[in-house]
Amino acid sequence: MKSGEFSLKIKPDSFSSFPVKDTAILIAWISSLLIFAGALWVLTQPLRTRILISAVNRVFEESGDPRRLSELASNGGSGVFGMGAWFTMEGPEAEEIGNTEERKIVVFSFFGEGSFFPSAAIIGPEGRVEEFIPLNNQGRRVISRIAPGILEIYARRFERARL
Repeated sequence: MKSGEFSLKIKPDSFSSFPVKDTAILIAWISSLLIFAGALWVLTQPLRTRILISAVNRVFEESGDPRRLSELASNGGSGVFGMGAWFTMEGPEAEEIGNTEERKIVVFSFFGEGSFFPSAAIIGPEGRVEEFIPLNNQGRRVISRIAPGILEIYARRFERARL
């Protein structure tokens, strides 16, 4: 070597040149993001529930409907994952029965005419779907044009989930 020249000879690390290390780092990074997102989802459940209850109750108030969602139902929907959020109902219909725990409302997203819209289904004390309620203006327009067979499919899913 001549004077003034600098030569750095780095011996390649056999493990760093192998793609397993990069793959392991990528998998660890993705899994940590999924764990963080899952923890965030679980920890914000009470806040999301309160926001949903207030939004649905606001829709009921604006439409003049005396019914209200009161709290998250403990036993509804345990058989089906992801079918919506189950709530108990307050209002004159629930008071007529004498027990608000008997009447449930499931809030879910309905797919019709190429888009999703929020809806609610009232489940009676005998476990049957009594009524579908669209929760926005688009839903009011679309639900009247949906085939009765599709509504029946949704009703059967909710009735089976209630068991």
